[in-house]
Amino acid sequence: MMIIGCDFHPSWQQVSWVDTETGETGEAKLVHATGEAERFYRGMPVPSSIGMEATGNSQWFVELVEDLGHALWIGDAAQIRASRRRTSGTLGTSASWWKKDGFRSCGCRSGSSGISGSW
Repeated sequence: MMIIGCDFHPSWQQVSWVDTETGETGEAKLVHATGEAERFYRGMPVPSSIGMEATGNSQWFVELVEDLGHALWIGDAAQIRASRRRTSGTLGTSASWWKKDGFRSCGCRSGSSGISGSW
């Protein structure tokens, strides 16, 4: 399974991922206007789990990943910031934090079903 952390911005996003079966990891900056983000998520195995902070201007993204069959976990921004302060500070980008700790500690809810949960 792929776990993808997404630091979403209106015109681009920084992603960091880990393949839980192989241990492979990676990071990329994806520009929305060029179609990079859509191509990236279309290329991910289904289902992949994607974590992001609740933010505006992302409805197109929510619809895209759910239409592709991925699980989208949306975290409460305040809980994410509080959780990150308790970490060692060596995680780098927000996207990297998602794949390491975000799903367990953010009070996430599934984008499509609205079910709260953690792993």
